[in-house]
Amino acid sequence: RCGALDSIKLFNLRPDLDPGPLTKAQLAERRRNSRMKNKYSNELTFQQHRPRTPVYGMLTFKDAEGFKTATGPELSIFGCVIRRHPVMSIKPQDMSTLYLENIPQNLYSMDVEYKLARCLHPHQVYVMLNGMKGVGKDVEINQDYSEPASCEVKFEDFQTALQAYNWIRTGADGTVGEGNNVTLLGGEDCQLHWFRTPQDGMKYWTRELNF
Repeated sequence: RCGALDSIKLFNLRPDLDPGPLTKAQLAERRRNSRMKNKYSNELTFQQHRPRTPVYGMLTFKDAEGFKTATGPELSIFGCVIRRHPVMSIKPQDMSTLYLENIPQNLYSMDVEYKLARCLHPHQVYVMLNGMKGVGKDVEINQDYSEPASCEVKFEDFQTALQAYNWIRTGADGTVGEGNNVTLLGGEDCQLHWFRTPQDGMKYWTRELNF
């Protein structure tokens, strides 16, 4: 045990997509498929490409001793198992990047940069464009006019990233979106995260994946 918690926050939950507990037949089919997969998969390959759920959490401990235990080598390197899920702790100093996902269509990279700059500039935090994932003509040559689907916002340290997370979540009008949603860029599906959502995240939310 690590010690008493002051708070716990869970992120990227999608209860609206959860179909509910699987039936006995569905569980049996899943176990059968899992056995077949394990039979023909390479153990080393599985370890190198271990799946990760989209759900993650942030814990605040009541004292330094609990924090020290939770971020020690045993849990930050080897991890532990919670309800059959392998879990690892990550130290705050390793968390200095935010991920904006599901950016509304028809927003150019320079639009995203401008909206972020307007939000962070009053707090003397400055951002600049340095590569974004998106689509568009001659993206590498004319990056300002690409249409990003997501982007990473990197900061100097965790404390700055944490403050920026709250500023971006609040938005220019002071409205905080539900869950991980942000209104800063417009649209209803844009989200802000501490981890990039895995490509197979939808299969986890709908219980198609067994991990």
